[in-house]
Amino acid sequence: MKIKQICSITSGINSRRHPQGTVYFLGASDFVDPYTVDSFMTPGLLASSKLEKHYLRAGDVAVLAKGHHGFTAHYINGSLQPAVASSVFLVLREIQAEVLPEYLVWYINLESTQSQLKAYARGSALPAINRTILGDLKIDMPSLSIQQDIVSLSRLKKEESRLIQKLDDLKTTQLEFLLKTKIQNNEK
Repeated sequence: MKIKQICSITSGINSRRHPQGTVYFLGASDFVDPYTVDSFMTPGLLASSKLEKHYLRAGDVAVLAKGHHGFTAHYINGSLQPAVASSVFLVLREIQAEVLPEYLVWYINLESTQSQLKAYARGSALPAINRTILGDLKIDMPSLSIQQDIVSLSRLKKEESRLIQKLDDLKTTQLEFLLKTKIQNNEK
């Protein structure tokens, strides 16, 4: 099934940030990971009736459409409201009920899918994909329960990676402390 068959695809907006803004303006660097927006982000656009139709809703998926580091998909959980995506994103919305937005994020972020998107990207100075390229991307659609299992396993894998990194950091700190203590004891 193609992405354009399961959701609508819109473009992010091009606008200038404003210090007195009340609307969050999401750029590529505002995501900590594909499921988390930087909690220290501040609003950057002035609200207007023109912006309202671009407001992101919980369950939307923002796909980075420009850049050298791939076309990462991000799940919008609705924690920052109101918010709009900048023009570096394509936004998947009105996703059919039998498709989990988190599954779309997982699928688009797979290395094999990223390789496919990079192969179709246009431009050499700044590779980019457009609505047509993203819309024509074929996606394997298992049952909703399998999608839920995949999303759960993906979250567990990410948590495992985070914990392994934390453990490695703690071991490094412990080793540094032990070695410094040994050096200081030898100097006395």
